[in-house]
Amino acid sequence: MPTTTLPSFSQLRAFVALCDHQHFGEAAAALGVSQPSLSQAITALEKRVDGELVERTTRRVLVTPLGQALLPYAREAVLAAESFNEAVTNQGAALAGTLRLGIIPTLAPYLVPLILDGLGRELPLLNPELREMVTGDLLDMLAQGRLDAAIISTDVDLPHSTAIPMYDEPLVALVPADHPWVGRNDVLPSELDGQRLLLLDEGNCLRDQTLALCQRYGTNPPSAVATTLSTVVQMVANGAGVTVIPEGAVRLLSGEGYAVVRFATPAPTRHIGLVHRSSSSRGADFAQLADIITGLARQAGLPLAEVGRYNRRGR
Repeated sequence: MPTTTLPSFSQLRAFVALCDHQHFGEAAAALGVSQPSLSQAITALEKRVDGELVERTTRRVLVTPLGQALLPYAREAVLAAESFNEAVTNQGAALAGTLRLGIIPTLAPYLVPLILDGLGRELPLLNPELREMVTGDLLDMLAQGRLDAAIISTDVDLPHSTAIPMYDEPLVALVPADHPWVGRNDVLPSELDGQRLLLLDEGNCLRDQTLALCQRYGTNPPSAVATTLSTVVQMVANGAGVTVIPEGAVRLLSGEGYAVVRFATPAPTRHIGLVHRSSSSRGADFAQLADIITGLARQAGLPLAEVGRYNRRGR
């Protein structure tokens, strides 16, 4: 039978890290311990629960059904302990030190420069470490405690996370330069159904938002998929079809062969927010950070609106 002795924090942390990395060497490196120490912690924990938590293979670690069942509780315990330490460390030192901040790829190219430049002035004691990833990966890293917060489009499910609304960003259509829509500012989302629609890969939130516009009005499938926004833009310029982009990305466009057209008012939008773990003790700090970054975006002239000003068809 399992022992009645409580597992140690180091054992639980070792188990969570091993499940996240699924490799003893990588997990040990992430924790800053030796592989033998990590292995001993896992073995001791398995003795406490009287069962195998991971299956050791020559190349990777497989989490057993028992391990999968216990992992959420171990992760919650580890995050709670880290939140405690975080609260102790940050007493009287709001928004200081290292902050691991994630950001989605369709927002990063024009928001990251503002963050790196502006936060140095607004929060000189803060050292932001920025990581660009798609929404699903950001939320996974947030849940694992490998990120402190992330700036994403919040039109997704956010389990165990709290979202702080920042602003709404209009969406626009990008079409070839000889397209009949050129010059229009009254395009209806329903008109996208009659076009050759170009999308980003699965996992990118902009893909889901674009599909939401179309699926609401029709069933015409997209004609192509690309990995990055810049690739989609080049495909539009070469006449492959049309796409939907956030209006903030328009300032990055410098080539030829395409034109920006706008949707009829009220325009579809995506809702930008800062998310953090609900268990974090730094909710007030993150709210301040979200407000500062929103201010930087507004000062830079990014196209944004107060949350809720536009209708929510961009969802």
